[in-house]
Amino acid sequence: NWAIIILGYCSFPNPPDSYLSAFSQGRELVVVHIEEHTMFSRAELWSAGKNIWRVWHSGDKEVSDLQTTGDLPASFETLRQRAFSQQDKEGDVDYVFDIPLDLAAELTGFRHDEGAPDRLFFELVEKPAQH
Repeated sequence: NWAIIILGYCSFPNPPDSYLSAFSQGRELVVVHIEEHTMFSRAELWSAGKNIWRVWHSGDKEVSDLQTTGDLPASFETLRQRAFSQQDKEGDVDYVFDIPLDLAAELTGFRHDEGAPDRLFFELVEKPAQH
């Protein structure tokens, strides 16, 4: 039972940690940030106000760039090895970009570039100013 909130535009990077800490009180929160034109991807897990792990890739800096913090999921190493193996074979595609996205999808069952027709989505719009 996940709620998915998609922001069409947000400031870079993600919301401040203080917000994520507050939003994750009493629940798990998975945050994913994707900037495909710069090949940036980041995923992180928050629980009970604490950041559990964070994984990010900045492909515009270097295709093999991968940064991590925290207590990573057991599947991380398998995903990392698979992506870097594919990267070595086919250097013209950025496979490392997918690692944070795959980690988030393992937890939530959702990935931004794969359809989710059985899910209900809400669009958040800005409330008009009262005059």
